[in-house]
Amino acid sequence: MTGGSESSFLDVTDPRAVTLLMRERSRRVLLAFLGRENTVKAAADETGLDLRTLHRDVQALCAAGLLRVGRVQKRGGRGIRFYRAVSDAFFVNHLNTEASDFGEWRGPGAARLDHLFQRAAAREFARALRASGREWGIRLYVTPEAPGYRLDEGDRAAKRTDPLQEWSGPQAAVLVGAPLFELTDAAAREVQAEFIRLMRRARELSRAGTPEQRRPYLLRVGLAPLETDEARGLLRP
Repeated sequence: MTGGSESSFLDVTDPRAVTLLMRERSRRVLLAFLGRENTVKAAADETGLDLRTLHRDVQALCAAGLLRVGRVQKRGGRGIRFYRAVSDAFFVNHLNTEASDFGEWRGPGAARLDHLFQRAAAREFARALRASGREWGIRLYVTPEAPGYRLDEGDRAAKRTDPLQEWSGPQAAVLVGAPLFELTDAAAREVQAEFIRLMRRARELSRAGTPEQRRPYLLRVGLAPLETDEARGLLRP
């Protein structure tokens, strides 16, 4: 590993250290010692991890050169070890991992979030749908606008209206969508900027109310250009 000053990242290149930092649990454990000294017991309380599991992770992080013993304090006739990360900032280049490409490197974490998002969204929507007493399903119908039809989800009794113009579903604080648009590069950058502003606004709103009034929400945002053959067959709104 190289670097490590206050103004730079410590480049993690050792294969053992790289492998550890590619694991979410190892990163959680290291964060408990980042920029401060901490005990294994306190770190277990903070992370919610099993004490024995966390102790093994700490030993592995020490062996990989990511953690060190900062000091030992005597308590009740025995020494309590306080560990600290060897740097306040780490960098793992994706080229130093075992991933064959960028997609494989990011894939596991993205897949886990996608699964969590879809499960949570479906659960909340189903709850709201039951409370509303509505019928819900796939709708396919003729429209006067191009391309002459629309495929969407909705209530059979609701108006045949573009859901981007008027929502006819149950009232629930959940939103799932994957619309396909043809955009210029400039327009795509504008949409990207809007998404960034939206996430900043959500962060500001996360400070509203009391902790008892708030609940966790996963905001899943994305924008990606497709190849022509990838877009073929996908329906545009």
